[in-house]
Amino acid sequence: MAKDPIGPVEALRIALDKERNAVELYRKLGVEAKGASEIFDFLINEEMKHVRLIEMKIKELTKD
Repeated sequence: MAKDPIGPVEALRIALDKERNAVELYRKLGVEAKGASEIFDFLINEEMKHVRLIEMKIKELTKD
């Protein structure tokens, strides 16, 4: 039996979870690798941009 495809909002929620997990990973790595904290700060900021964009799109798709 084929699995039903997910909708756009569910796909965005999955992506949002992945972005948030990446932020947490980069925070952890930034603490562990003191000499590379600048690159991890940059990556965190990039991922947070993605989080905001995805959140905005979810809000747009779910508004009444």
